[in-house]
Amino acid sequence: MTTPAPARRGNRFLLAQWLDLLEDDAFKRYWVMRLASHGATNALGYALLVLTIRHSASAMATGGLLLTLIVPSALMGALSGVAVDRLPRGLILFTANVVRAVLCFLLIGAKDSLPGLYLVSLGFGIVTQFAVPAEGAVIPHIVKSRRLVAANSFINLGTLASQVLGALVLAPLLLKTTNGDPLLFILMGLFVFSALMITIIPQFQFSSPADGREVSMRAVRREFAEGWLRLGRDPTAFLALILLVVTSVSTLIVATLLPKFATQVLQLAPENIVFVLAPVGIGVFLGLRSVEFLSDRLNKLMTISVAFLFMAVALIAMGLVPGSARIVESSDPLGVFSAGPLNNQSARIFATVVYANVYGFALTVVMTMGRVLLNERIPLTMQGRIFAAQAVLSNLAAIAPVVLAGLVADAVGVEPVLICAGVGALLAAAWSQARSSRVVPLAAPSRG
Repeated sequence: MTTPAPARRGNRFLLAQWLDLLEDDAFKRYWVMRLASHGATNALGYALLVLTIRHSASAMATGGLLLTLIVPSALMGALSGVAVDRLPRGLILFTANVVRAVLCFLLIGAKDSLPGLYLVSLGFGIVTQFAVPAEGAVIPHIVKSRRLVAANSFINLGTLASQVLGALVLAPLLLKTTNGDPLLFILMGLFVFSALMITIIPQFQFSSPADGREVSMRAVRREFAEGWLRLGRDPTAFLALILLVVTSVSTLIVATLLPKFATQVLQLAPENIVFVLAPVGIGVFLGLRSVEFLSDRLNKLMTISVAFLFMAVALIAMGLVPGSARIVESSDPLGVFSAGPLNNQSARIFATVVYANVYGFALTVVMTMGRVLLNERIPLTMQGRIFAAQAVLSNLAAIAPVVLAGLVADAVGVEPVLICAGVGALLAAAWSQARSSRVVPLAAPSRG
């Protein structure tokens, strides 16, 4: 007598799938490892931003800090991608977290000078160039393909939690109450903990399948080019990667403009913008919970395309916050903003929170679904190179816009820059859609 298969748990916004994933010890350890390392990374990023602003409130100073994080990708992208595919990814992540702990220690003495901050940030950018592709490429080894959407969404939930804990709680609290040294010692401990967690995840213990192959810059360039050519023959994967790249560029531009947006538009101290953006966690959480629900009804490529459209429109709307605040005041039936206890500044903050939630929701769907498409359609042996290629393109494409955004924001204000960034994102999406429609597709996607 055949035993009936157990009924599949309900698919109500991924909650059941998330609970299933937590029953997998390997995935649970990986998730905890990322929570600790990304929480420390976000806290360190916030600390670097605040320390830079204390030296100079110019948008160019902030842009210079971001350039130290993105320039390493332009110089080391091919090398890091091939290294992730050749070397044990556990070894790469273990080393990356140990080096991050050392950088936190060095920052204790370097935080009193702007060049010292830039040097530590540059080291952090180099390490991240190896860690990020390794983290993205290892997910298909830990979970089965049918659980990739749930796994990526739950991992992004951990990313959201790490942002809250690191950038909204730990770093602001300790930077306001101490000289910053206790924060850096805590971050050192979190990175060491992450390195130790990696050693007990079984999937990180596989050996490199590329042992014995030629090791030279020519071989590195050849293997990186192979991955890029494989991507170029798959229009769906190509479009997903380009949308991920444009999304990353727009996010870097927004990060560059946030201090100036706080002072010019919201009349707030730059370090307080993080508290205004805290409610964006609502939109991000809703995006995580609904991503599979949307993809089941629209298909993955349609989901990422529609979400990207909403993201670009929300970016344009962020540049229209002053006008939106005036509309809120003029159409306020209860007089809360016009004649009540709140004022124009409150109306601007209200509009910012609304638009930022739309941006956060759409950004989450784009990032989650884009990574799922790459995990599904790119062979496992090439995923390190593909995720490294994403980082290379994102950072190369961001260098000029980040510098230009800082210059224009200092000259004419942040609102025109945000509007132009949204329009540029729409044009880039239209180009990538036209480009992918002209590519001869592969017979079938392969992950072997």
